[in-house]
Amino acid sequence: MRVIITILMFMIAASLKAQIVIDTSFEGSNARTLNIDNVNNSVKVESVLKRGDIYNVVFYFKVSGFDSTRALNIKVKYAQQYFLPILAAYSYDKITWYRISGTIVGDSKEFVNMYNKRTVYFAHGYPYVYSRLNDLQNTYSGNPFVTVTNVSTSELGRAVKLFKFTNPTVPDSGKVLVWITGRNHAMESHSNYVVEGLMNFLASADAKADYLRSKAIVYIVPIMDVDMAAIGGTGKDQSPVDFNRDWDSPSYWSAVKDVKAMMIQTSVSNRFKIFIDSHDPFPGETDTSARLYMYSFTDTGRRSVNLNIFRNKLFANGGYWFGRKPIYPTAGQTSSRWVDSMFTMIDFSTSIETGWVNRTNGSEWSIYLYLKHGEVIGKGLSDYISQSTPVIENSETILNNSQIYPNPFVNSAKINFSTSHQSDITFSAYDVTGRELYKETFNSRAGNNTYSFDFKTLSTGIYYYRIINDAGILLNNGKFVVLK
Repeated sequence: MRVIITILMFMIAASLKAQIVIDTSFEGSNARTLNIDNVNNSVKVESVLKRGDIYNVVFYFKVSGFDSTRALNIKVKYAQQYFLPILAAYSYDKITWYRISGTIVGDSKEFVNMYNKRTVYFAHGYPYVYSRLNDLQNTYSGNPFVTVTNVSTSELGRAVKLFKFTNPTVPDSGKVLVWITGRNHAMESHSNYVVEGLMNFLASADAKADYLRSKAIVYIVPIMDVDMAAIGGTGKDQSPVDFNRDWDSPSYWSAVKDVKAMMIQTSVSNRFKIFIDSHDPFPGETDTSARLYMYSFTDTGRRSVNLNIFRNKLFANGGYWFGRKPIYPTAGQTSSRWVDSMFTMIDFSTSIETGWVNRTNGSEWSIYLYLKHGEVIGKGLSDYISQSTPVIENSETILNNSQIYPNPFVNSAKINFSTSHQSDITFSAYDVTGRELYKETFNSRAGNNTYSFDFKTLSTGIYYYRIINDAGILLNNGKFVVLK
């Protein structure tokens, strides 16, 4: 009896000594404290809706002052089980992270674990904070193959960074364009490690990276929704519009507007060849086919074939399979769909969905494997570009580049172009945000054609145009200036 009393007194003393504190005062954090139970060494929290969030997915907080001689029970209240992670993550220093599974009990998922320190960081997955981009920029400082600029400024005043990778000693003329975006949905933090791994590869001395830099200009926007990434938001289906449903014109978010404009501008001088948007499915995804796959817009045709060629290149470099799924209907245009419709000569446009738990070969995803996964994508891009890939879907041949003249002009201009056969031609003009301002369809004959256009409704500024035939094949695109 004396021993039992001693043990009870020890436990009571330990519980009285333990004063658990939950902290959400750091970058990317998210949690609302619902209960702290020092006696039972447990806490209960829930995810907070940030800005225009409608889903409670992201949680990231620090727990300190608990009794490290006993198991700590962290309870996360859920709105829907689908939003809770199959595996959460914890760290003692926000650098090295470990995975942990939990059990649904009542309205919460409980994560019970012994910790060897009295302070632990706990999150829905591996966090990737906005300020990490500054660290990357510093890492690449002095690298001749990397240029970093701010492509946009967010609604809360944060810089949206654009990383450019190419070999400046090789003339840009003749290089193809590759565009990569990430974190259109802020909750998808694991996808950022994939993008970082790709960036590290592109900046490296690897022979395949060197080849890619000599043949392509690769633009990467690692985090599109920088504000939600910084404040710990979920972002998926947020109000007033999901970042990855905002690619129709006119777009709402500044980052989307400015990245669209930059894509159009860069495509004037170099052919847009590949677009990839990096994503994760929901962290509670239990479908094993969601471990790793690409979305496609069609099951047939040139772009479908090209996507499969790229998937084979990825398998050859990584040794694990990249699946494929048809894109599902969305209320607004996604980035990959907008690119697919806007740049009709592109080889393929896709989003890569990298899962939260296991790779297709069964390996559990870790930060290291996500980074290596990005390297695999980089090597696959290099191998894909090193081969000869057809870019014409039918017998249409571009006989010569179109030309607008005069340029600049005030109200009207003419354009010369040639086609290999008679067809209906559509001429469209866009402002720098990608918004269509002018469209006219007319019939062309085989050979040389000259048409006049009246642009009286356009104000002074820079505009972009494209010409497509009735098969949807891009004949040419370019830039013109209106001066009034």
